[in-house]
Amino acid sequence: MSVTSRTDHLQIARVIGIPVYLHFSWLIIFGLIVWTLSTGYFPAQYPDLPASSNWAKGLVASLLFFVSILLHELGHAVVALRHGLRTRSITLFIFGGVAQLDGDPRDGRAEFWMAAAGPAVSLALAGLFYTCATLTFLGPSAAAVAKYLALINLILALFNLVPAFPMDGGRLLRGALWGSMGKARATRIASGAGTYFAFFLIFSGVFSLLRGDSLQGVWYILIGWFIKDASAASYQQVRLDEALRGVTVRDAMVDAVVTVPGSGSVAEAAREFFMRTGYGSYPVTRGEAVVGLLCLKDVLRLSTEEREATSVQGAMRPLTDSIVTEPDTPLPVAIARMAQAGTARLLVMHGGRLVGLLTMNGVIRRLKVREELAG
Repeated sequence: MSVTSRTDHLQIARVIGIPVYLHFSWLIIFGLIVWTLSTGYFPAQYPDLPASSNWAKGLVASLLFFVSILLHELGHAVVALRHGLRTRSITLFIFGGVAQLDGDPRDGRAEFWMAAAGPAVSLALAGLFYTCATLTFLGPSAAAVAKYLALINLILALFNLVPAFPMDGGRLLRGALWGSMGKARATRIASGAGTYFAFFLIFSGVFSLLRGDSLQGVWYILIGWFIKDASAASYQQVRLDEALRGVTVRDAMVDAVVTVPGSGSVAEAAREFFMRTGYGSYPVTRGEAVVGLLCLKDVLRLSTEEREATSVQGAMRPLTDSIVTEPDTPLPVAIARMAQAGTARLLVMHGGRLVGLLTMNGVIRRLKVREELAG
């Protein structure tokens, strides 16, 4: 197991080559589930057991619940790999888990089987834990935990099968419609179903609040809002991919790039470059070689005194694959890398030489021009 951090994520493991992250929000839901199980569910189901036993069961059940979610996401990842898609990472957060793939499936058949893999794993786990709950030699405590895990995995599978994009059921719907309607229209229909389901959850949450069930009401509203935003964002991503089909980085990059010498201070870079032009970042050079990228947020992270004492090379983001792209890379692939790097910019390199700079503002301008020319 390895533990590394990146902003609000903490890498806790690498499973079959896939880094597994915990989002900070996971701590909230984990603590809430432990508390709910230890003070509510297990005492109600087994009132004769001591409080210490209930807390122990609550802790174990919560951990195994998140292991179940991880296995659910790994199910997606394994099937995606069989269809030629690599999983960049899996993140556990407040609403469960999400697997980040390198791209969208090539066709509806791949989408369908990839989406089906997660609920299939959850159903298999539900059956496994139910079988364990019936084994008398495990004892009442282990049986109680197994019974809960069987129930929660069944709920997880059924909830994910709701035909609301981007949930698994919505992806199953999109996969089924893809062949006859095309990807864009199938996504629009599945996203619409996701939006309707999201508003159903939100209104159900409001109704629960009015009845006095505040905890359930808040959760329904939060989950509904999350699905609504995710559904809209997924559809916009598909529209973006369609608009940028056939467009490469070369078509949207800036050719004339101003660079910053790495030997100067951050204060000098702020005065001579950022304040003069208003640009958000600059490639950093040492001699003729590009060695990194200095972003405005890296400058703002330092105090006035620190900017004077810190060199540009000491504050920059080092030259790594995460901030570099090739000029012939499809633009949607580069945009995804840009989002993952969190820089809104990528250095365009070819043969070890800087040939351009790709910025999100440049991409947006490109999209506006294409839209206007298309009428």
